[in-house]
Amino acid sequence: MRKVGFDGGHTVYELGPVSDVVLFFECLNAFVVSKYLDQDWSLLSDRLYKRYLRQDELEESFALMEKVKSIFFTLPSSSVEWDEDMQADRDRTWLDSRADTLGDVFSRYFDLFSKAKDSAVSFLDEFGIYQPFRILASDIPALMVEKKRPLNEYDALGLSDLPFWLR
Repeated sequence: MRKVGFDGGHTVYELGPVSDVVLFFECLNAFVVSKYLDQDWSLLSDRLYKRYLRQDELEESFALMEKVKSIFFTLPSSSVEWDEDMQADRDRTWLDSRADTLGDVFSRYFDLFSKAKDSAVSFLDEFGIYQPFRILASDIPALMVEKKRPLNEYDALGLSDLPFWLR
């Protein structure tokens, strides 16, 4: 199964199979976006999910991700209906449905988001170039193709278009 990761600066931080990342965003939408309507979550639910984060969006997106992390740590992992057959297959999922909370299930995602953000900032500081923070296929050769994809192709994605990492 194809793997995806956070691309920040000079490093791709592999999250795992596409289905795991889809589940993260499904949980984000079900347990955060639809319940905390006073907050604009579009930096995560649209920009990160479908496009890329601009340099001036990094700090705000990090703060939002920290809020998501806090919320996920209040939710039992049983909030999700798990496919137990899938749980036994490391090729199909890297998530542990036996963890206590959704925060525990996705703790690696929160850690890697922070690392990728820091890597993007470090690359900018070191080379004066901002490499957009985004989700990419992490398998070679798909990674090489995606790294070269022009940002205007991301910007052109419509509401019903799938993100490139899901294609």
